[in-house]
Amino acid sequence: MESDTAQTHPPGEPGPDPRFDGLIIDLDGVVWVGATAVPGAIAAIAQLRARGIRLLFMTNDPRGSRAEYAARLSALGVQVDEGEIATSGSALAALVREREGAGTTAFVIGTPSLKGELTQAGLELLAGEAGREAEVVAVSGHDGFNYDELRIATQALRRGARLYAAGRDATFPMPDGPWPATGAVVAAVEVAGGKRAISVGKPEPVLFELARSLLGDCRRVAIVGDNLAADIAGGNRAGLTTILVLTGTSGRDDIAGAEVTPDIVLPDLAAVMRKVFA
Repeated sequence: MESDTAQTHPPGEPGPDPRFDGLIIDLDGVVWVGATAVPGAIAAIAQLRARGIRLLFMTNDPRGSRAEYAARLSALGVQVDEGEIATSGSALAALVREREGAGTTAFVIGTPSLKGELTQAGLELLAGEAGREAEVVAVSGHDGFNYDELRIATQALRRGARLYAAGRDATFPMPDGPWPATGAVVAAVEVAGGKRAISVGKPEPVLFELARSLLGDCRRVAIVGDNLAADIAGGNRAGLTTILVLTGTSGRDDIAGAEVTPDIVLPDLAAVMRKVFA
């Protein structure tokens, strides 16, 4: 069993820190793994809110819309609205709109929810064989990824389309072990299409900038995540205090070889509540 003692960099145990008035909480591997809530996570969220800490929920998983993630949290007992959620899908839609403009044609590899985000951002989505003529290819992981999607994306890119990706996570945690994530699909498209994608997901700054903007006037913000390469590296780049929990992708043994080490290491979100915010 993991110790309930925090590890910091440099080593040391953090005490309560009232200077944190905002907290970005990753979802996969922190709040839930698969369909199951991490033990103690829901109670910890309620306690953080009771102490006046503003929370922003963030995910690198672009398969769901912000409304769908809000509904999923609500079903677990956490009442949130869309303004308290930042997803790589919503960040992708915002960036493509900003760079390409409304009316740009796009071929999208992703879920209906992601396609909805891009449609709401003003992109014109091309389906099927018409996608070969798209000006933009936008990619995320999804369960229905197939060879035809890869072929159409490849042909569009070889004809000059620009390539955007929702992220580069290789896997995401599930109860039976890691599953392929967006990065695995992006890698296939990049190799076949001959282009490097512009990525918005963690650890890139786009998603962190979106999350930070949604926290408004919070003066000092920390991020709680389970992935050293995404949450911790990205949080460090964004100038946030980084807290690694050991309920998802990265374990304590991974820290020594990481390019960026977390400021605090704790077993789970409940321990974050007890050790950092109590």
